[in-house]
Amino acid sequence: MKSLRWSYSLNAYLLSLFLPVFLVSASFFVLILEMADLLANIVQYVQNDVSVASMAKVAALFAPKCLSWALPIAMLFSVSFTVGTLFANNELIVVYGSGIPLFSFMMPVFVLSALLSAGFLYFEDAVVVPTYAQKTALSKSLLKTGEAPEDTNNITILAGGGKLVWNIRYYDRVGLTMTGVTIVERDDDGGFVSRTNAQTASWTGDAWNFNGVRRFFWKDGYLTDQALGSWSDSAYNEHPDTFKGGGKPSDELKLAEARIQIGLLKKSGLPSAALETRYLQRYAYALVPLLVSLLSAALAGWFRKNILLMSLLVSLSGAVVYYVSQMITSIMAESGTIPPWAGAFLPLLLFLALIASLFKLRQT
Repeated sequence: MKSLRWSYSLNAYLLSLFLPVFLVSASFFVLILEMADLLANIVQYVQNDVSVASMAKVAALFAPKCLSWALPIAMLFSVSFTVGTLFANNELIVVYGSGIPLFSFMMPVFVLSALLSAGFLYFEDAVVVPTYAQKTALSKSLLKTGEAPEDTNNITILAGGGKLVWNIRYYDRVGLTMTGVTIVERDDDGGFVSRTNAQTASWTGDAWNFNGVRRFFWKDGYLTDQALGSWSDSAYNEHPDTFKGGGKPSDELKLAEARIQIGLLKKSGLPSAALETRYLQRYAYALVPLLVSLLSAALAGWFRKNILLMSLLVSLSGAVVYYVSQMITSIMAESGTIPPWAGAFLPLLLFLALIASLFKLRQT
């Protein structure tokens, strides 16, 4: 019972040192990112007479994205600062003297990091992606960049194993309707089979129903055209979710939308390695808070002088090496040199092996 109370006291003491540093550092890094975005656009805001309320709304929509960027760095700094301070003040002598290894002593922080990593993926998908898309759209309208709104962009996809080419001038994601529809059907050799032009189309639940239709197709060896008020065909049943990602950057796609896009690209025979790599990287990036906490703890206390400063610098250097290696493997995966899973997870696996080796060296 006494050892259990001793363990609880150590855990509570460690968290009492770690949590304030983590909260302050996360808030500080979020503030830096917010200020950087504001200062980068402040001249255009002033020139366009943007109100303070509008700038505040942009900052509020940008805050979740800033938090997702700041979380790994805040975790790295907080663990390095906490463990470095304990080493510098010789407080870990009591821990080592009681026979508790560093990994076991840091377990509460590792558990907290694992919980943050688990919630991070949901937070990124449910909060960061939609708010960042809204922030991007609002910034473009306030800065008057001259780019066309997203919904007016043409959407072009391949479907039916590459036999159907859809082009939609405007797609209503809420009402599941299309305007300015052109569909070209091809045979197995890529030859022309038919072309369907429609003023509008609406989803019936099983297929698309077209209105204001004019069709061109081969009949008895002659090219024939046909005008119809309304027309539908069960072959034209591409699911509405297929069109939701059209024209959107990968960082504005939710995981479900990205999966649909990947499946569409593979079904159409188009390259999907780049999108699949970025999709898998979201899962790998969610594990970064846990990775940097392990890395910081493993590297802390290896130096006799300037313990706090050196621990922080080495941990930061390790994180930079990790991000650079992930960038390199991502480029290799997107070019097809290595599979997408390797581009996303290979640096993570290598650093986990390195961290395990560092903790094992501490025990020898």
